[in-house]
Amino acid sequence: MRKRSSDASLPDDGFKAVLRPILLLALTVFIDLLGFGIILPNLPLYIKQAVGQSAGDAAFMGGLLAASYSLTQFLCAPFWGRYSDRVGRRPVILISLLGVGVAYIFFGLSNGHLWMLFTARLLAGVLSSASIGVAFAYVADVTTPQNRAKGMGLLGACFGLGFMMGPAIGGFLGKVSLSLPAYVAAGMALANFFLSSRLLPESLSPEERARLSAADRPGTLEQLRRVLTGPTIGLYALSFISILGFAAIEQAFGFFLLARGIATDKNLPERFGIIMAFVGIVGIIVQGGLIGRFVTRLGEGTVARIGMAVLVVGYIALTLPREWSWLVFLPTIPLSGGRSMMGPAISALITRKSTEGQGLNLSVQSSFDALARTIGPLLAGWLFKTFGPTMPYYFSAGITVVALVITVAVPSILTLSQDEEAR
Repeated sequence: MRKRSSDASLPDDGFKAVLRPILLLALTVFIDLLGFGIILPNLPLYIKQAVGQSAGDAAFMGGLLAASYSLTQFLCAPFWGRYSDRVGRRPVILISLLGVGVAYIFFGLSNGHLWMLFTARLLAGVLSSASIGVAFAYVADVTTPQNRAKGMGLLGACFGLGFMMGPAIGGFLGKVSLSLPAYVAAGMALANFFLSSRLLPESLSPEERARLSAADRPGTLEQLRRVLTGPTIGLYALSFISILGFAAIEQAFGFFLLARGIATDKNLPERFGIIMAFVGIVGIIVQGGLIGRFVTRLGEGTVARIGMAVLVVGYIALTLPREWSWLVFLPTIPLSGGRSMMGPAISALITRKSTEGQGLNLSVQSSFDALARTIGPLLAGWLFKTFGPTMPYYFSAGITVVALVITVAVPSILTLSQDEEAR
């Protein structure tokens, strides 16, 4: 089993022993996602300010903007993951926080200039790709196989908490000034950098970093080849398909509310923020308190399958309401609940099936997720403009069914061998 000691002398005697560094990391992730969430409800208005009032054109351009962000994440995440295996998780996370803060400043200065929006998103994509996979690798470093899903779930719950509070705060700030949310997000990212630089310990010991950076280790491309032909490839495919569906609805959601008459330009940030807050609450309940129990009783594979099935129900339910109150409660519970079950279960399985460094393996997953977030918004924008506002959600339901069928047809994807059980 991989060594999980650290510069902070993290003991390996159960989940409580590593709870403090995980909570510090979770706080870092929470502030990071809070800043991202503050921007989210105002994105449609940033885009409409730049391209005009056509909902179809704005949705398509929004897809391009989201795709540019995710494409840079896809290209850069494996590099950051392997780099973190060599120098440690902490410096990579700090680089990410500092760079994302600068990107938000560009966003606030855009003032209707499309090129500045794309510059900000490209920069944010390059730097944010350094944090997500590496953060999950940090958790894999300090947890045992038995409590790893619980640690992943706790980190995921902080993602959810950031998404819950961020859009609500962003909706309020967007009423004051459209640029104010971006500046607040920048300030939070930079404050997070200084806080993490003082409090966040390293999770990889000097000995482990030396082992992972040994001269006879294969190069990045060779390691990538091993990862992509190894036992985790099926899990990457599942993660890609599930994120593709979720990314399609995320990007189109604000425009969906406008097209359905559920929101107007005036109240969109507020209503978007409330819905995202409810999604975050459900995610916190599932990932922060329930996922560990689910995995203990059912196993990661079964939990992942149940999460996919629940997601399909949520996608279809999202197309039904035409009233604001029903939209808040009916589809958001299965959408957030299903995603919150599936994500930590697949990440935990990847850490147990992986044969290379955890930073590289989980960053490759992050890279696949980013590729899905590149394609998903483009598809959603095209489907929205060509077939109407509900088509992205039917598409998401359909490809999630495909992922579920794959796990039934090839059960080994979600099954651990005896050797993998011990990792």
